[in-house]
Amino acid sequence: MNKGSTSFQVVTTFGTKIIILFGSFIISVILARLLGPEGKGIVTAVFVVPNLIITLADLGIRQATAYHIGKKLYKTEEIISSVMIVWLIASLLSLAVAVTYYTTGSVQSYGWLIITIALITIPLKILSKYFQGILQGQIKIGTFNISELLSFFVNLLGVLLLVWLFNLDIIGAALVQLLMGIVMLVYLTIVITKKFKITFKYNKEVSKSLFNHGIKFALALFILTLNYRVDIIFLEQMTSPESVGIYSIGTNLSELIWKLPAAMGMVLFAKSASSKVGDEKTYLRAVKLLRMSMPLLLCICLLLWIMAPFLVSVIYGEEFISSVEVIRILLPGIFVIVISKILHPDLAGRGFPLYAFWVFVGPLILNIILNLILIPKYGMSGAAWASTISYSLGGLLFGIVYSRKEQIPLRTVLFLQLSDIKEVINKFKKAM
Repeated sequence: MNKGSTSFQVVTTFGTKIIILFGSFIISVILARLLGPEGKGIVTAVFVVPNLIITLADLGIRQATAYHIGKKLYKTEEIISSVMIVWLIASLLSLAVAVTYYTTGSVQSYGWLIITIALITIPLKILSKYFQGILQGQIKIGTFNISELLSFFVNLLGVLLLVWLFNLDIIGAALVQLLMGIVMLVYLTIVITKKFKITFKYNKEVSKSLFNHGIKFALALFILTLNYRVDIIFLEQMTSPESVGIYSIGTNLSELIWKLPAAMGMVLFAKSASSKVGDEKTYLRAVKLLRMSMPLLLCICLLLWIMAPFLVSVIYGEEFISSVEVIRILLPGIFVIVISKILHPDLAGRGFPLYAFWVFVGPLILNIILNLILIPKYGMSGAAWASTISYSLGGLLFGIVYSRKEQIPLRTVLFLQLSDIKEVINKFKKAM
């Protein structure tokens, strides 16, 4: 199989995601067992807003960097220098926003040590995202995957040492996040400096172009991420840490379904960013991957729906059994929003990220309204219903918008074709 082909890169990226998926599952179990619902809820609540801030502070620079490098709009060294200047500004502003949130929000009751650790992770993770954009722009998917695996192994070892062996509890869990940020950034810095020189040099033209493109990516990514995490914010404010911890187990298990679409999306973005203008293969590639993955994902969703009680009780313990209802409520929305998770990276890579922004503004507002109405009455289940309704609406709307933009029937976008089955059979025969 050609190492530069979409199939190879999707397979290797998916293989990486599977390893991380299995390992993250183990880590989630260990943390849940060691911290309990309350401790798990505190860690989730403390880090949810910094992660949202990082998404916004990204300013879409990661995607814009990949786009500029892929299209060869400027010299790579010039792009990197401008990225470093943006990172300094974005980090300072992000820290200011985060400190303001912590000093006015209820999370300050958890203690300033864990909050300080969360703050330190912000500039580290922002720069790592920017550096990953450089790798995507060069279609260095293999190196990108290695960085993800490295982060996972640090996560696993950190949890075993700091949380389990040294019994540092929630502080240990927070320190693991910090270690992951440090190791990831060191690795990416080493990889990039082998080929390029990192300097802090302001270039008005390059910086303006990065920002103009980046803000579009940032708006889309922020709206999407907020839609995925706004439920945690409301739960933290309106319920107990125990409820947040139990709910987070439900969302973590449900969102495992997204690993395959995430692998496809990353490859599609890199391919689309480096494609020539007017290349029809980009959207044909995306819709084919969507059609061929949907039946598999549907089967996985049904299996998880059936097995949820067994998985939660055996692996996490009876104290987390309430997350079963959360999982079952979320699964329909998780499945439908896969449509946008595969199609959005294709459009974003071709320079049209704002489609996701405009499509998901409505579902996000609906999500917020439903959370405010349903959480006081139904608690975790209310938050899950708000999310699954929002996800379903957003996924379907994005499929409709995509089909109209590319002028192809919606059924061609969503439903498996006879030609897809024949192609799979032929590839299987060749592999044999």
